[in-house]
This record gives sequence, structure tokens and C-alpha cells, in this order.
Amino acid sequence: MQDATDSVGLTGRSVGNSYRLVKPIGQGATGTVWQGVDSATEEPVAVKLLHESLLRQPRLVTRFVQERTILLMLRHRNVVRVRDLFSVGETLGLVMDLVAGGSLRDHLERVRTMPPAEAARLAAQVADALAEAHELGIIHRDLKPDNILLLEQDGRLETRLTDFGIARILNVPSMTTPNAVVGTPHYMAPEAFHGVTPSPATDVYALGVLLYELVSGQPPYLSDSVPELMRLHAEGRPHRRRGIPDELWRVIRSCLHAKPRQRPAATALVRDLRLLARKLSGVPALPPPPPPRLPPADPDDMAVDPPELRQGIRMPGRHAVPPPRNAVPGHRWLRSSAVLAGVLLATATVVWRGGGEPRVQPQVAALPSGSQHVATRVASPSPSPARTRKKAASKRTSRPHRTRSPEPEVYGPWECAQGFVIDLSTRSPLVPRPCHSVGRDVRFQASLTAPAGGTADIEVTLRDVDTGRTVAGPTTCAGLTFTRGAMTKECGPAGAAPRRGRSYTVVMAYRYERDGQSSSNTARGRIFTW
Repeated sequence: MQDATDSVGLTGRSVGNSYRLVKPIGQGATGTVWQGVDSATEEPVAVKLLHESLLRQPRLVTRFVQERTILLMLRHRNVVRVRDLFSVGETLGLVMDLVAGGSLRDHLERVRTMPPAEAARLAAQVADALAEAHELGIIHRDLKPDNILLLEQDGRLETRLTDFGIARILNVPSMTTPNAVVGTPHYMAPEAFHGVTPSPATDVYALGVLLYELVSGQPPYLSDSVPELMRLHAEGRPHRRRGIPDELWRVIRSCLHAKPRQRPAATALVRDLRLLARKLSGVPALPPPPPPRLPPADPDDMAVDPPELRQGIRMPGRHAVPPPRNAVPGHRWLRSSAVLAGVLLATATVVWRGGGEPRVQPQVAALPSGSQHVATRVASPSPSPARTRKKAASKRTSRPHRTRSPEPEVYGPWECAQGFVIDLSTRSPLVPRPCHSVGRDVRFQASLTAPAGGTADIEVTLRDVDTGRTVAGPTTCAGLTFTRGAMTKECGPAGAAPRRGRSYTVVMAYRYERDGQSSSNTARGRIFTW
């Protein structure tokens, strides 16, 4: 996926005062991160360029600039240092120290679990960075392994906390969209799900989840349903894996307390975690946990929509459809429209193996150009010998008739942007998902996952990133009704053949109404070049 800020044309270009772009190394919600070089000193740097498509949104530009302000205020060894802010063409750039060791998420995917002493030592560094941020009135709001970078010094890992893009300065009016909650559900404190003003205790809760994951290999709550996660976080009963030391478990439980006032301050955690890092030296890491057991798919559910929020949020260590470069989910729902789910059910082959549970094997499905109908190839059972002889005789007596089956159109996988918002006016967790698929032309659609009892209107368009012009659409779907059996509603797909060699994005506008309250919002898909 490419944007004007990560195209090949920028490679080798000088930006700002003296920074030369080498190659893109990451992409986030607001910008693309490049590896660069400070031409004046030849030092490696990281350059974060704001997506050009977002420059027309003043709130996001302000948030991007705010990230620099926050990071300039934080001069802590475990926080990524900001060097400069500059403008390049019609975009903004943020220059930071380059931390080349990857993220803590990358490290966890390799080692799966960490020895308790090492987990406590790294968590103490993060707590120390948070303690200084809290003293300045700043909270991170999205603490997770993805936002902790690593580097090796003297043979030991060191942490660098980054991505304060959604942090809030407590004495400054919030930049967040009204009636919206931001964060990653698996790391969110119970109060964060209800839009309560974030506090330092919010970060401490996320640190407790992080510490649990470092020693256990997975977060304490693994549901991929947002309502279920809300319930589990509120109940506050994480499972203790056998082998977690008592002292470490007491620290984890104190951080994961459902009541914010009962959680320790970050400064107290620094002291306790450093003590544990010394005391637990030599205790081995726990074995990696078994993969989470997900309930088998119910064919009755497949005929309507996937279970609630099945694709709505990102599972830690895994990724919702579409998968990134380094992860392939083991449990995936394949959908292109509500029609597709029903057709796959009708054409599925049930295979029995040794008295076990039946396994459903959907057959090949293709989307013909210009049509929303699904062409499928159905596997038939082997005919009996008698039936074969009868068909052969029929062929000899019948007039030959040959037909050529049309070749199915070939499209790439659906590329979808995952959104998660808790709307406070309707008190509803909403998951908008604008998607695109590329083949002979461009197909685009959107879906909204919302609680039962509500209705929604959805409008989907395809836009040119550089000009902001709508090149296809709108496709509109009005009066969509959400029920317990159908909590995801789709709009599309539609097709378009825009100019090649340009960058595009799918824009989804939606209005959700429930119990007499309504909310409106937009969501943008991933930027791609066709």
C-alpha cells in the first residue's frame, strides 16, 4: 500500500533542512515513517511524514504537531527523542531518533514469552517513562507492545516509548473527536470503554496488561468481541498461568484493578519492578501458551453475518483481514458481500474425519466484473458406474452442445482499514471498515458492525488521494437494521476504473441511530496505488 508520502519517488530526496530519505520502514494511522540520514552529521534518523490525504483535516494536523510538542517536553532516556519539525511540499515531517531494533511486538512474536526478571526490567523502564510523562500532565492512552521500540545496548534490550500521537495533555482541551474513545481494546482500562476522562491510572492498567503479556505470551483477555472484552475488563478476573511468581502476580493484579484509584502510581511501579527484576533473576520463562481455542463456526451464523465484531478489532500478535506481511490468521472469515456468505454455505462440502467434528470446506468463489453476483465452482461427489454409463449413452444419442464457461475475474484480497469507536451519544461500540480490492478494475465496499437494535445509513466513495476528488460513487445503503444474528452490515461492492498510476482511498460516511440517539462519522480506507 502506498501513499504520496511513501512513494518510490521520494527515495533519496532531501527534505527539511538537511534530511535525506532512504526508505520507508513503517506506516501508521497518521503518517509514514522513513529511515533517513541527517546530511549535516551523517547520523541515521527516523522521519515521519504526515499522510497528504489527512492535511485537509485540521484536527489531525493539530494532533500531529501536538505529538512533537509532547515529545519535546519529554526528555527521558526511554522515550524516543524528537529532533525537528519541518514542512515538505504540502505535508509535515517529524524527525526523531532512529530506533532500529524493531518493536516489542516483533520481539514477542519471536520469543513468545520472557523470563519474569527480564519482563519486570523492561516494564520498569516503561513505567519510568510514564512516570515522567504523568508528572508533566501527559498520558499516553495507547500503551501496547507495538508502541514500544527496542534497541540493544551492552548486550541488553532497552525500551523507547513512542507514538504519543493520541496522548492528551490534561490541562489542554482534548483534540479527540467528541463522543469517541480511542485506544486498543485489549489494553484499554474498564473506564476507557465508557469515555471517562483518561488519567494516569489508564496507562498503569495498560502497563499491567503489557506485563501479563510479556510473561504469559498473550494478553489476559482474548475475546475478539468488543462487548465481551468490555465485560471481561470490568469483571477483572484474569487467569493466572501456573509458574508466574507470587510477587509478580501481585503487581500485575494491582495494575489490573477495575477501580482506577486502587491502581499504583507509575513511580511506585518503577521501584517495585526494579526490585523484582533483581529478585527473580534465574527464574525461567513460561512455555508458550497454546493457540487460543475459538468456537467452531455455526453454519446458521454463516448464512447471515460473522459473529459480532469478528473482523472489527486487531487481536494482539495477530491481524484482522487482510493480514500484513508477517502474519496469516488461522481463523478467517472470507466475505465480499452478504450474498457471498450464503453462497459459500450452499456450496460447502462437509468432510468427516474419524468420528470428529465435521469440517466445512468452502469452494472457489469469484466476483465477475460489473456484477455483485458470485460465480462458484461446486465440487460434486464421484458419480456411480451406472450413472456414468447412462450419461455416456445419453451423449451418443443427444446432439452435441458445447459451451465455454466464462473465466472468473481475478481480484486481490480485500484490503480493509480497521476502525474502532465507542460512540457515547448512543453508547455503542462501532467498527467501520472501508475496503478495496484490485483486479482488472477497482472494487470497493464498506461494512459497519454495531450492536443490535440500531439502524444505519452508509455511503461509500472512491477518492483520489492527491486531489481529494471523488472518482467513483457514491454507493448508498439506507435503513440497514442490526439484529443479534446480523450485527455487521455491508454496503457494496461497487466497481470503478480510475486513472492508473495514482493513489486512491475508500471513504465511508455513516450515520448510526439507536434508542432515539444518532451519530455521524467518516472512516478512510488504506491508501493504495492502482
